[in-house]
Amino acid sequence: MSTTFLKGIDVSHFQGSIDWQTVAKQVDFAYAKASEGNSVTDPCFSANYAAMRAAGVARGAYHFLHADVDGAEQARHFLGLLGTPQAGDLPPMLDVEKACGTQCAAIDSCALAWLKQVRDALSCTPLIYSSRAFWNSNLAGCAALTDFPLWIAEYTSAAAPVLPQGVSSYTIWQHSQTGKLDGIAGAVDLDLFNGSAQALAQLARPAR
Repeated sequence: MSTTFLKGIDVSHFQGSIDWQTVAKQVDFAYAKASEGNSVTDPCFSANYAAMRAAGVARGAYHFLHADVDGAEQARHFLGLLGTPQAGDLPPMLDVEKACGTQCAAIDSCALAWLKQVRDALSCTPLIYSSRAFWNSNLAGCAALTDFPLWIAEYTSAAAPVLPQGVSSYTIWQHSQTGKLDGIAGAVDLDLFNGSAQALAQLARPAR
């Protein structure tokens, strides 16, 4: 893989207790799951989010979308957990990978409601995470979603992921879900930022 990528991970309660001081020596950034739906809170979010910053890891938070629940309500739930962003924090990410029994238009509408509310509240542009297969089957008909940076999940040894329909670039690539790092027991998702350290820092600047 290209040496120009910056290394990152995304975690949730599935990783259990994490030694972030040790992890910080191996990654450039990390995201922690904060919430899903309009009521579920990841039990490890508060501890992870505070420890990431204390260890000097560029940190972000993400929300797992329930497409059958009002997107604005989900955004309010997430924002309440996130609190006030601090200098250097990365923009939030919206994980869109399950249809929850809804049709494409409903998924699109729900995702956009969350993305726009979070963008307006934080003055930064959130990322949208999805696999190529899910995007092509459920999201490709919504051009407005391409206004948000793509975090693509594709597990391959290739030098770059294949992009979904209607998408011309990606920002982060989740290239493995079976990674191993010192400081984490068990498997962890491995991510690559498609750019420089300066470009990563730019993500947290106010949306234009």
